[in-house]
Amino acid sequence: MARNPQEIVADSISEFGNGRERIMQILTRVNNELSYVPSEAIEAIADATGVSAAEVYSVVTFYSFFSTEPRGRNIVRLCSTISCAMAGQGEVLDALIEEFGIEPFETTEDYRLTIETTPCIGLCDQAPAMLVNGEPHVKLTPEKACEIVRGLE
Repeated sequence: MARNPQEIVADSISEFGNGRERIMQILTRVNNELSYVPSEAIEAIADATGVSAAEVYSVVTFYSFFSTEPRGRNIVRLCSTISCAMAGQGEVLDALIEEFGIEPFETTEDYRLTIETTPCIGLCDQAPAMLVNGEPHVKLTPEKACEIVRGLE
């Protein structure tokens, strides 16, 4: 059973502390456990750290790996830099869209999968590249990318 946002925030504060410099660590824990940062977590973080909810929200919306909307259990982040685009990222993305029936930044109805595009993930020399639940996959072909994603639970 998933923990509620307030429990995750409380545990994070016990571990990391409640200074404003800990906001990223707390947000990361919430985002990793729930696949997004709900408004209840934003409020709890603001209360615990003494910053405004607007400031916490601005951090969440600034970083592309955080989300304020529920996402799938599996998150595929396909690099969208010029080097990946030149190496075939567009074909890989088209194949994923066709295979799984969702556009970038959409989630399947069963919450199994979210596909996102993201700026550089630091694998330009092995393009096209993607992160699947944080694990890098490189030198992708459309077939290879779909096979990797098909294998997710």
